[in-house]
Amino acid sequence: MVRHLIVFNTEASEEGVRAMFEQARAVLGQIPGVVGFELGKALGEAPRYRYLLVVDFAHEGVISLYRDHPLHQAFANAVFRPMAPDRLTTDFVRLYPEGA
Repeated sequence: MVRHLIVFNTEASEEGVRAMFEQARAVLGQIPGVVGFELGKALGEAPRYRYLLVVDFAHEGVISLYRDHPLHQAFANAVFRPMAPDRLTTDFVRLYPEGA
């Protein structure tokens, strides 16, 4: 499994972030190989990034399919990028423990 992680800041309310997350699950969940979603909020008084969006992929081959998929492009351009201009994105594969 591959975890597509996006840490981000936004001026939107927490309710707005949750609504975006529900829309992401509904839209991006239709892309083949997308197998899960999580949304997190940072703890502490002054975190560099306030929110975490995780999209799980079945395998590494899904990365390029997801990136170029019309549903992802439309959602990212119309919803996510305008909401979260301050963001970092990367993909991780589990190294240890093996098979977990």
